[in-house]
Amino acid sequence: METSVVCNGNQARTNSPEESWKNLIKLNNLVGDNIAHYNLPAAQQSAIENYLNIRSFPSYRLFDKEGNLVDVKVDARQLDNLEKIIKELSK
Repeated sequence: METSVVCNGNQARTNSPEESWKNLIKLNNLVGDNIAHYNLPAAQQSAIENYLNIRSFPSYRLFDKEGNLVDVKVDARQLDNLEKIIKELSK
C-alpha cells in the first residue's frame, strides 16, 4: 500500500503553505518508502480536490491496483472496516 499526502495551503494556520506542509509531515511522522508528499500550486490543488470530491480535511481516498478511484466511503477512525476494504482491493 502506498500513501499520498496532499497539503492544502489554503487551510494553513501558519505563515506559509510550505511551512504548514512540512509541519504536517513532521507532526504525524509521515515518512517512509511508501509515502509520497505533494505541495501543489493552488490551481492544481483545487483541480485534485474537485476530481476527488474533497470537501473537508483530512480526507481519505482509496485506489485499486490499476490506479482507479474506488467508490467507497473511507473513515480512518474505523480501522476494522478500512482493513476489510484494503484486503478486498488487494485480491
